[in-house]
Amino acid sequence: MRRTATQAKSAPTPLGGPQRTRRQRADWRSDAGSGGGMALLMLGAAVALMMVLGLVVDGGAKARALDHAGAIAAETARAAAATYRPGDAAIDPDSANAAARDYLTAARASGQITVTGLNVTATASLTQATVFLPLIGIDNFTVTGTGQAYAAYDPGGAP
Repeated sequence: MRRTATQAKSAPTPLGGPQRTRRQRADWRSDAGSGGGMALLMLGAAVALMMVLGLVVDGGAKARALDHAGAIAAETARAAAATYRPGDAAIDPDSANAAARDYLTAARASGQITVTGLNVTATASLTQATVFLPLIGIDNFTVTGTGQAYAAYDPGGAP
């Protein structure tokens, strides 16, 4: 095997390989000569990660808000149906609206009810603030849930 002049002068390192001069060593700590491509790649990866994180966090918040709006609507309909007085042919819309308004106010939601005989249908809307989506201009979102209740009355039962 033939050696060049620089290889012949190199003494072995403690690990057995030849020593390298400063010019021959690869400096893995710098991205000199890469033109900044690695920095752009890392920036793109960070932005993509933030977008995925925003979708997970704010998407989960929206799912929970939808469940909560549905629960509020169901309870609003129940509160309105509870205003039924035995002996009446139907639920009084005025007292049902007052009960629904009170419940919606306590739940910090908006909504409305529809009374048809002994049936009550309610809708409730909530506005939920976002955590990551303000970065792209979405500060909050509104979700709506619906619920129904039926005033069941047994004329022979206890009031």
